[in-house]
Amino acid sequence: MPQPVLVTGCSSGIGLAVATHLASRGVPVYATVRSDADAARLARIDGVEALICDVTVDAQVAHLRETIDARGDGLWGIVHNAGIAHLGHLTTTSQGDLRAVFEVNVFGVHRVTNALVDLLVASRGRIVTMSSLSGTLSPPLLGAYAMSKHALEAYTDALAKQLAPLGVRVCAVAPGNYESAIARNAVERFAPPPDAGEDLAALYAPDADTSRSEFPAPEPVAAACHAALFDETPLERYLVVPNAEEADRTLEQAAHEWARLNASTPYRWSSERLVAEVDAGAGGATAATGDGDRADHD
Repeated sequence: MPQPVLVTGCSSGIGLAVATHLASRGVPVYATVRSDADAARLARIDGVEALICDVTVDAQVAHLRETIDARGDGLWGIVHNAGIAHLGHLTTTSQGDLRAVFEVNVFGVHRVTNALVDLLVASRGRIVTMSSLSGTLSPPLLGAYAMSKHALEAYTDALAKQLAPLGVRVCAVAPGNYESAIARNAVERFAPPPDAGEDLAALYAPDADTSRSEFPAPEPVAAACHAALFDETPLERYLVVPNAEEADRTLEQAAHEWARLNASTPYRWSSERLVAEVDAGAGGATAATGDGDRADHD
């Protein structure tokens, strides 16, 4: 029987989609939520064991480890999905609000990884971090969130280099705009920004629609997580977007960052070298369907 995968932040949106997708394909899933009501709802999904865990609380993460140990099935992977957003300009974002975003999006990932990493070394398993387009872009009203996702990108790369010699693969999935509760949760968690414009202030109205139901369901993100966990040769990054515009915007920003660095040094690359590097990277890419060759981890 396959070893389990832990998915954090599964009450709705991407986390729920990932947990459901994995379980439907025979992967035992530990799905963390923060309320008894959410745990009861997820427990009705075959193959999913819902566990209460707030990734910002040391004692709850320690109890999560104790629960996994008690099951005796080890652990194959972690999908670090738990995350929160904050809406507003950085110049009016308090230190407390900024700290709250990092406590979940960065320190929570670090806390859960360190509590469980020895199990992943034992299984030679996988770690998947949930980045975002904001791990490359820096929208002015999502400054705190973008900062945390940029930090998570660096965390992913450093951790991947550290754990590769131990047989553990680490990669990031960067979703675009999909249906989720992240905007609703941001409005519920944080006070309205004092300098909010009309459009942003409207999100805090009692009858505001923060469901993001205009965006497609996040099944492609779940499929990318499955590929990252089980393909024999996973990619280092999975950019998962619902349309070409979001891909273009993200890739353009990544290219712009390269161009800024390249223009600032006398040791700059030629355009020919850049093209060669892009071609070499493209040669190692595979489709992120989630249905490719699975790693041998049974």
